[in-house]
Parts: sequence; structure tokens; C-alpha cells
Amino acid sequence: GRIPGVQVTQSSAEPGGGFSIRIRGTNSITAGNEPLYVIDGLPGANPGNSLNPSDIQSIEVLKDASATAIYGARGSNGVILITTKQGRKNTPLEINYYASIGSQSAAKKLDLMNVQEYMSFYNEVHIDRGNEPPFSQGTGSGTNWQDEVLRSALIQEHRLSFSGGSDDTQYFLSLNYFDQDGIVINSGFKRLSGRVNLIHSIGEKVKIGINLNNSSENENRVPLGVGVNNGAGVIATALQLPPTMPVFNDDGSYSMSLQDLSNSVAQAETIDEFAKTTRIYGNAFIEAEIFKDLKAKINLGYDQRILRWDEFMNTLTQKGILEEGRATRSLVENNSYLFEFTTEYNKVIDTNHKLNLLGGYSYQNFVNSGFDAIAQNFPTTSFGSNNLGAGDPTKFNTGSFKGENTIISGFGRVNYNFDNRYLLSASLRADGSSRFGENNKFAYFPSGALAWNISNESFFSDEGLISVLKLRASYGLSGNQEIDNGRSLVLLGSGPIAVLDGLEFQSIAPIQLANPNLKWETTESFNLGVDFGILNDRVSGSVEYFRNNTRDLLLLLPIPSTTGFSSSLQNVGDTRNSGFELNLTSRNYVGDFSWTTNLNLSTLKNEVTNLGELPRILQGGVRFVSDFTLLEVGQPINSYYGYQFDGVFQSQEEVDNSPSQVLAAPGGRKFKDINNDGVIDDDDRTVLGDPFPDFTLGLNNSFSYKGFSLDVFLEGRFGFELANFTNIDSENPIDDLRNRQRYVLDRWTPDNLTNEQPSFVNPSRTYDFNSRVVEDATFLRLKNARLAYSFPDLNIKGISSITIYASGQNLVTFTKYKGYNPDINVLGTSNVRIDYSAYPLARIYSFGINIKF
Repeated sequence: GRIPGVQVTQSSAEPGGGFSIRIRGTNSITAGNEPLYVIDGLPGANPGNSLNPSDIQSIEVLKDASATAIYGARGSNGVILITTKQGRKNTPLEINYYASIGSQSAAKKLDLMNVQEYMSFYNEVHIDRGNEPPFSQGTGSGTNWQDEVLRSALIQEHRLSFSGGSDDTQYFLSLNYFDQDGIVINSGFKRLSGRVNLIHSIGEKVKIGINLNNSSENENRVPLGVGVNNGAGVIATALQLPPTMPVFNDDGSYSMSLQDLSNSVAQAETIDEFAKTTRIYGNAFIEAEIFKDLKAKINLGYDQRILRWDEFMNTLTQKGILEEGRATRSLVENNSYLFEFTTEYNKVIDTNHKLNLLGGYSYQNFVNSGFDAIAQNFPTTSFGSNNLGAGDPTKFNTGSFKGENTIISGFGRVNYNFDNRYLLSASLRADGSSRFGENNKFAYFPSGALAWNISNESFFSDEGLISVLKLRASYGLSGNQEIDNGRSLVLLGSGPIAVLDGLEFQSIAPIQLANPNLKWETTESFNLGVDFGILNDRVSGSVEYFRNNTRDLLLLLPIPSTTGFSSSLQNVGDTRNSGFELNLTSRNYVGDFSWTTNLNLSTLKNEVTNLGELPRILQGGVRFVSDFTLLEVGQPINSYYGYQFDGVFQSQEEVDNSPSQVLAAPGGRKFKDINNDGVIDDDDRTVLGDPFPDFTLGLNNSFSYKGFSLDVFLEGRFGFELANFTNIDSENPIDDLRNRQRYVLDRWTPDNLTNEQPSFVNPSRTYDFNSRVVEDATFLRLKNARLAYSFPDLNIKGISSITIYASGQNLVTFTKYKGYNPDINVLGTSNVRIDYSAYPLARIYSFGINIKF
């Protein structure tokens, strides 16, 4: 919300949960859409949770073509440059200590039926079905499963850094400890990280340096995901388990559900999920001045990530019984190696002419490997996942993999500055990727940009209303190679079991067809911008228009079954993203009391512009619902696709006079006959909405008075929809007698002729994905508020400053959306965006202190 055109969406709000970033929309349908991260000159190092935020000096987001094209093959989704802190020359040792502690709770809970409402609801529904009521109306409070699994939780953090430097050597060292308990019982995240940044000059012409980050992350997880029935996780079961069911039996054992759902508390407390990630990444460089105005630099980078994941589920839950007490251990290792050589020529020709030339070569290799082992049916639960050999040997299951890919690149750039009035930039990059076909491994990505600094012209007067004015335009190409390794080749894998002479043999068979012509997705970007300052820069900002056309999409297309395969990855289709962005800073008051406002606004139009010979492609499959998103020319990528709810049948006469549909009856859901053929079927599905905001907002107000400061940040996204699969479980549960949200109490009956809620008497999954599920997800959130006080005129020996603060995060969200959080996608980085039993968003209140020595 702080940068226009940049959208960050959580895949899970659990501690250590993942997130997805989209810069100026979604370009690709099948290939990756995440931006390229570059940390201190190391490309491809997505920091995830490994980076201490206080180590960051600056974050720069590259969005337009002239900026991203220099990164060629991986720049089409934007580039995020992260620069970490360095020591300063001739500065004494500075020690900085920061500590904070906070409390978390669920920002929102769903409104479920209590035990009395639950029994009354199902008794009435069963009577309307002509059945005996299942409950004798009793008393008691019942079980609120949501309250049983959600809790208040602590969060704390400690940061310690040392920095300083002489004329020759500068250093920055840091340590960080972060500990966050989850608001769902038995979940949490801990991180211990350290950083070393060193720069040393050898004489006046040679400089060497190292930037190194090391971290260890430990996650305690609880079962989540999008599974159903006995595969449903803690949140899903907490929303569906009947309130008549206790957490524990009279003997203290966990109770078992009759609804094919695992006890939520038992899942959280007895299913062990533990993940440990160790990560080390960084770069070392040497830079030398060859002769006046010409420098050469060698940059070596390394990134290693090792993830160990353990799971053990005993037979105290339905899930554990189904899996026969399963234990799993897996290990994944990701490595990348970088060699980069660049030369840079800076020449000040005279007072009016400045020239910068950059040229270089880059080689980056990625190696990913891993294995997993599974055992079941243990004689004891004491071993957990630490003795897989104790399981039933007839049920052992193992697997392993290894993959490798390489990118080699040559690139050049020229920047020319005439009198700080006319600016020119041009670049060209050639990339080769091992992921593409032998006929198309290399691609070329040019770009160019022009700028006219009007405020430096002799005819321009800065004493008027406008003090700064600059026009700029850019055009360029960038690429996308984020697909799996080997997609252009014939691949071999495990085939069917063969029987020869009564003996079984594992066969090896082709599992993929070759496509030697497979090539890069290419994004063609155009950007037009105006930078301005008003009233001596009391108000400053920029306005931009962008248009990104992506062609040669990497799409998995169906092929004739006579080939022996069902699909093949090919270059088919185009997409377009376009919009406007405004960034505005206003210094409203200047003096002892100051007030500064930062505002950013952006619009986005996303659409598919070409699918080759295909009229449409349907995607998506969750909870027995399939093909609920649409790819079609003129529509946004993965628009929601289903039936249009048209109210509730009020009488049998209305049923008889309406288009035919499954289980139509008074009180039943009514749907629109889109094609007017008199039958509600697949042909009546239509576009119900899309997950792309039409308009986004970020607004930060900063106030200060003497030692006090207050920052208040609002984030908003407007004009988009989200598929709320959690509501499908409430509208039409897979198994009868599961709990539902309270809104179903206002159901249709002959005495309550509502046109909003059906009677829920005739359940059917036929029309489950409809416009009732696709909700308006527009929201405005008070994202952060921070009040701080810096003690003035400190007279404490050895201490230069002390600052204390109180802050709140996710304080309030204004939205009509019925789920926990409108800003979520439980499918992670997928373009298919849904909310289904997501980990609730936490509201956090924290207090902290920062001391500089």
C-alpha cells in the first residue's frame, strides 16, 4: 500500500506465512508472476522471512521498461532492489539496541450458530424435509470451536547492531531474534539471523567488500490447507464442527466427530508439523579503477536454502486414523551461484555533457534437490518422525529429485545527460536460459528512455506555482522464464508396473513430449510520466501511465490423446495490463509542529487479449468444485465463472413458470437463464467478477512535535471480488449436521418469504459456485498507527538517544466481505484466488524501545 502499482497479498496470516507480490498486475497465466529480488547486487534472492527488517537501508521497486529491461530474462514482473545498511567512513562505533513486545488477537471472528440456534435450525430443516427432528432441545452453552482454537498470543523481537568505520574500512554487523506465537493454538514462528557487511579500500583504486546474511527459522504449524472432510484443517473444522460436540470425553480423551471431521483442538495439539529453514546468502566483490573514469567490478554471489519439514499424526484424530499414524520427513536444498563482471565508464565531458557507459556479463546457476520418506502404522507414538524405520515396512514410501538450470547474459547500457535538461538512457541485454527449447534458448531485450527536465530550462521560472517539472517516457522489452526445468525436453519417469515371468518390474517411460521451439514470454512495456513540485516543493509527486503487453504466453494446452499425452507446454496467447499511478507528498505544516502526507493512487485494467485458436480456458478446482475461473479474450485473467443467483423461489407456481433446474422447489435457490433456453445448465454460467482491484490507495500521515511523532497509515483496495469458499460450507455443507454461520437463521420459510436466504431444505452441490459466493472484497484498512517519543537533551554517559513507542497493526478494516480477511489467497502465488478456511488475520498491539550507544 505504500508504493503505487504494487499489491502484496498474504497466502496465510499464520506466523511465517507466505505472501505474493504483483507489480502492475498479472502478466502470465502459467509462468511465474513474482518480481525479481536483488539484494545488494545478488539477483534471484527472494528474502522471504530470512531478512531482518532493520538491516534494510532502502527498497526500490522498478516498474517501467527502461528500469527492468537491464534485468532482461527475469524483469517482466518488475524488480525489487533491496540495499542493506553499510558503515560510514570515519565514524566511531555506534551500537543500536531495539526491543519490542506485543499482544495479538484475531482481528475478526466469523459469526457461527451457538448450540441452541444450531439445534433449532436443524430440527426445523429436518421437519421441513419430512423427517424426525434430530435433537431434543436441551440446555447448556455447547462448544464454541472457534474460541477453542483461537487465543491471545505474544510477539517479541530483539535487534542489535554495530556500525562504524575508518577511512579505509567500514562495517555493519547485526543480530536479530524474532519470536511470534500464533493466534491459533500450537502455531508459531522464530527467527535468529545475523548479518555482516564489510567494505575495505586498498589504496585509492581498489575496493573489496562482502555482504552476508545467515538465518535460522523455526515454524510450528497446524494443519490448514484446502482439504475437506477428514482432510480439513484446524480452521475449517472449527467452523464446521457441531457445537453439541465437546472437546474432550468424560475420560479426558479427545472426542470424535460423526461428521467425518477431525477434532480441531486434537489436530492442533497432536498433529506435529515442524519446519526448519537455514539460509545463507550474500555476495563478495572487488572493484578497481583501471584508469581515470573507468572501473571494473567482479561480483560473486551465493544463496543456499535448506528446508527440513517433519510431520507426525497419531491416531487421535480422523485424519490420523485414515493415514494409519503417518510420519513424514523431507529435506529440500536450493542453491544458486552467481558470477558477474561489469565495467563502467563515467565521463564528464564538460559542464553540459555527462556520459555513463555500463557493460557486463553474468552467469547464474541454480541447483535444487530433495528427498522425502513416509512411514505408517507405528507400534508407539513415542518416536514421532524421528524413527521412520519403526513403521510398517510394507507401507514405506520414499522419493527424491534433483533439478538444475542456468542463465547466461550479456548486457550494456548508456546514459547521457545534457545540461541536466535532456536525459537519455538505452540498454540491451541478451539472455540464454537452459529451460527453453534448443531453437530458442536466447532472447534479446532492448529498452530506451527519454526525459526532459523543463524546470532547468532558461524560460522556466521556479517562483511561480510550479517549482519542478519533468517529462519522461520509456519503452522496452523484458522476459519471463519462470517455468519448471526441462519443459522443452522429452522427460522420462516411472511408468506402469510390468510383470515378467510372474515377477514385478518398475518400468521407465516418457512422461512429457519435447517442444524444441519453446521460448520466452516477452513483455512489451510503455511508460509515460510527469514529475512535479508545487509551491517550492511543499507539494511534490508524479503521475504515470503504463501499458504492458505480454506475448507468447507459456500455456499448458490439451493435445490429441493419440500422442499418448494429454497436454503440452506451448507459446500461445497475449495479455495486457494498463493503468495510471499517482504519488503525492505534501508538507502541510513545517516547524516545531510538522505534518506530512504521503498519498498514492493507482488504477489497473487487466485483460486477456489473445488465446490463439482456443475460445476459452476454464481453470480452478477446490472442494468438489471445478472450472470456476475463466480465461477468455476481453476478460481479466482467471475471472470468476459460475451461476448468477436470482433470488429464492417463493411458490410452486413460480417454480413451474421458471427455467428448469435441479431440485427446484419453493425456498430453493433460483438462477438466471443466461442463454434463454429454458434450462439452467453449464451454458448459463457467466463472469461473476475478478480478483483485480480497479483502484488502490495508500495514505500515510506523519505528525511530529518536539520529541513526539505519530504515523497513521491507511490502505485500501476497491472494485474487486474474492471467491469465499468458506461460505459454500455454510450454504451447502458436504455432510449434514455441520455447523454454519448465523446468517442462515434468516432462511426462507412459508412464514418468512425472504428473497435473500434459501430454505436449505434441498441440498445440492450442482450450483455451488454462484454469485452468492463471489463477494465484493473492497476494503479500507487502518493498517498501522505508531506513536513514539524521543527523549530530548539526553545527559546519560554513553547513550546518544532513547526512543520509546506504542503501535497497532491491522486495527480496523471497513469492508462488506464476510470472511476473515478480504486480502488473502490461500492458493499462494496462483492466479486463481480464493479464500477457504484461511488463518485469521491478527490485530497486534506492541510497545518498544530503541537505544543508541
